[in-house]
Amino acid sequence: MAAINHFIAKLGDLASPRGSTISRLTDYYTEALALRVARLWPHIFHITTPRELDRVDDDNATTLRLLNQISPIPKFFHFTSNEILLRAFEGKDRVHIIDFDIKQGLQWPSLFLSLTSRANPPSHVRVTGIGESKQELNETGYRLSGFAEALNLPFEFHPVVDRLEEVRLWMLHVKEKETVAVNCVFQLHKTLYDGNGGALRDFLGLIRSTNPSVVIMVEQEAEHNVLSLEARVANSLRYYSAIIDLIDSSLPMESPVGIKVEEMFAREIRNLIACEGCDRFERHESFEKWRRLMEQGRFRCMGITEREVVQSQLLLKMYSCEKFNAKKQGQDCGALTLSWLDQPLYSVSAWTPIDVAVAGTSSSFPQPN
Repeated sequence: MAAINHFIAKLGDLASPRGSTISRLTDYYTEALALRVARLWPHIFHITTPRELDRVDDDNATTLRLLNQISPIPKFFHFTSNEILLRAFEGKDRVHIIDFDIKQGLQWPSLFLSLTSRANPPSHVRVTGIGESKQELNETGYRLSGFAEALNLPFEFHPVVDRLEEVRLWMLHVKEKETVAVNCVFQLHKTLYDGNGGALRDFLGLIRSTNPSVVIMVEQEAEHNVLSLEARVANSLRYYSAIIDLIDSSLPMESPVGIKVEEMFAREIRNLIACEGCDRFERHESFEKWRRLMEQGRFRCMGITEREVVQSQLLLKMYSCEKFNAKKQGQDCGALTLSWLDQPLYSVSAWTPIDVAVAGTSSSFPQPN
């Protein structure tokens, strides 16, 4: 206990929330380690923190919008995902996108524009948006409806206000003769908390029951779910060093936008270091680990085409920053990964269910339990 106090104090001397990259990282990790100690031995260590340890989804939605202004990161996975969806929707008349955790719906206006520019656009587009804030979902639906109306795109928005683990098939209103696509941006890793894979199996079962043509997965390209705390600290330190370095390269020191964006990543650090069990929902895995998990759940990787690669490279050129790069990953080019220098950050991949009756042409569905 004396050693813990000593070393946390020493780290505290090196930490600064407004200093260099390494001093800010030290600040986030010192706080995370101190919180872990306080959770393990609450009667011995008494540590108070002004920052929230739990999920702050509303705040994250705002932060992602700010991140979209200063970096290509959100655009990378939005545009790459939309290119995959456009392939899946080719020649389809009625399309239905199920977006788990839609937030502000930033991804969809560009897809609507691409669909309406086709010679034979779909006769009907439906988006089912899932989230925990009724107000945010209603505002998102209103904005998307207005954008679709301006494009003369027949559109319907269906909000589902619930937690990810509480969503059931009957809530999604999947209908006959729809081409269904499922969008999972930073959602699948949240199901890995139970250790035996039951939560992930249940979630993949829900997705399979919608009979989708394609499932888009966007996840952090990292190994932050190892049991060893030492390995988790080491792996995540490399990852978040790159994240904070790219923020520093995009904005002046102590920019209010940079501070706001950085706080979202600081929350991730605190959760993956300080928490265990069901309290730890930041459980990022590598694409190859996801491949094994998805194949166990009877999904097949659809691969990445050259079109998605070219588009991502054009996007990165717009930011005039050679430190970003996007490359195919895996022997079968199963994912497209965005990196900062030599540190992988995010991967986008596409999946389709195996042995499901003609994926994407939904016909019959079980009744709600």
